[in-house]
Amino acid sequence: MTTTEQRLTVDQDARTAEHASMFIDGAFVPASAGATFGTVDPNNGKTIAQVPRADGTDVDRAVAAAKRVAVDWQFTDALGRAALLRALAAKVTENADELARLEALDSGHYLAKAQELVGAIPLWLDYWASLADKVGGRQIEVPGNKLSFTILEPLGVTAHIVPWNYPLLILTRSVAPALALGNTVVVKPAEDTSLSALKFAELVKEAGLPDGVFNVVTGYGAEAGASLAAHPDVAGVTFTGSTATGKEVAKLAADHVAQVNLELGGKSPTVVFPDAGLEDAVEAAVQGFCSHTGQVCVAGTRLFVHADIKDRFLEALTARLRETTIGDGFADGTDMGPLISKTQYDKVREYIEIGKTEGTLFYGGGRPEGTDENGFFVEPTVFTDVTNSARIAQEEIFGPVASVITWSSEDELVEAVNDSPYGLFAVLLGSDIKRLLSTARRLQVGGVMINDWFGELPMTPHGGHKQSGTGREEGLEAVYGYTQVKHVSINLDDSLRAGTEWPGAPL
Repeated sequence: MTTTEQRLTVDQDARTAEHASMFIDGAFVPASAGATFGTVDPNNGKTIAQVPRADGTDVDRAVAAAKRVAVDWQFTDALGRAALLRALAAKVTENADELARLEALDSGHYLAKAQELVGAIPLWLDYWASLADKVGGRQIEVPGNKLSFTILEPLGVTAHIVPWNYPLLILTRSVAPALALGNTVVVKPAEDTSLSALKFAELVKEAGLPDGVFNVVTGYGAEAGASLAAHPDVAGVTFTGSTATGKEVAKLAADHVAQVNLELGGKSPTVVFPDAGLEDAVEAAVQGFCSHTGQVCVAGTRLFVHADIKDRFLEALTARLRETTIGDGFADGTDMGPLISKTQYDKVREYIEIGKTEGTLFYGGGRPEGTDENGFFVEPTVFTDVTNSARIAQEEIFGPVASVITWSSEDELVEAVNDSPYGLFAVLLGSDIKRLLSTARRLQVGGVMINDWFGELPMTPHGGHKQSGTGREEGLEAVYGYTQVKHVSINLDDSLRAGTEWPGAPL
C-alpha cells in the first residue's frame, strides 16, 4: 500500500490546498487507483484541492484495518479511551483556527461561524470521554436463585457517512460516542467537504489513537459511500443527509443486518403565536431559514404566522433581512455565505421559480449585489399566500427560501404542521407557556424549541420522526446507537433442578 507522510497544507491567501490524502490504518494514503476529484470554493467556483477518489478496494482496506483492531480497542480500559478522546479535544483546540479556516473555505460558512462551530467540537469529545467509564448495563430481578444482568458492548466496526453542511461537527457528534463506547470507525465525508475530515485525521494521529481505530476514505457517495454501507464487516452505519439517499443506505445496510442511525430531511415549522415578542420572533425566523444559507436539516422554512400579526411580522421581517450582509465568507462583516455548489444553487433557483407559481414573491429571489458571479449566492427569499400543500411548503429545498402560511385556529395549525412527510424539528414562539407546551405535545416531530432557535449540544438528543430518520444522535439516548445488549444469567443453585421456579416443563 502506497503511503505518504505529507500532511494537508493550505495556502490561505491563494485559497488552495495540497497533499490531501486518505487516512487508513494510521497512514496517509492515495486512492488505490490513483484517482482524484476537485473540491470547490463555493464563494468563487474555483478548485481548492484534488482529493483522493476512493473505490471499493479502498473501503475494503479501511474496514479491514478497523476490524483488525476492533477487539483490542473494545477491551482497552474505558479510562484509556477517555484519555485519548480528551487528548484529541486538546488537539482540536490547539488547531482551531486552521480547522475553522479550512471549514469556511471548503463549506462556505462565513469565518466567524466556522470558528464558533470548531470551537464547540471539544464539547462533544469531552462529553463522551466523561461517559466512557460510566455507561453500562443493569441488574434484572428474575424468579429463582439467579443473578441476571446486561452488558453493553460495542457494535464493532461503525461507518459514518457525513454530509456537507456541517462537516466537522457532524463527523464528531457520531464518531465521539462510537469511539468512547469501544467501536472502531470508518468515516466517509461528503465529496464537497472532505478537507476538514482529513485534517482531523492528522490530529487523531497526533493524539495517539491506535492505528486502525479511526479511518477516513474520501470519494463519491455512489462509489465509496455505497461500498461502505454495504460492507459485510460494518456492524453499524450512521448517515446524515437527504431522505432519498438515507433510504438507499438503509437498504444496503439491511442486506447484512447492520444497525442504522439515520438523520434525514426536514421541512420544519416556525410557529408565531399572536402574543409573541415581535423582535425575538423575527430573529428566530431569520435564523431558522437563513442559517448557513438555509442548508440545515432543521431549517424553519415553513413560517406559520398568526393572521392577527401577519402584516406587522412581515414588515419587521423585511427590515431584518435587509440588515443581512451576504458575501464571501472571509470578508469582514459577512453573516451569510454561498450555497455549497452549483448543483445546489441550480436546485434552489428552480424552487424559487416554482414558488412564483404557487405563492407571492414577497422578498428576495435574486442574486445578492456585489457577490462573485462565479459563486453560488442567493438572496433570502420569502413567499406569502402559500398553502401548506404547495411544493415549496412540502419539499425540502435546502436553501434560504421560506413559505409564509397564515393561521387562526390552533387545531388547524397543528393539523397543517403535522401534514408533512417530515418530522424533525419545530420552533414555537409566544408568551403563553401553557399554550406552547400543549401545542408542542401535539406535534409529530423529534424536537421542539420554545422561544429559542436551535443550538445543538452533545447532551441533548437529536433526531426525527417519519421520513426525517430513525435513532437519535447525542445525549444518553445515543448510547444505544453504538452498542448492543448482551444478557447474562447465572444460576446460583447447586443443581439445575434444585429450584421449583422453572417456568414450564423442561425438554
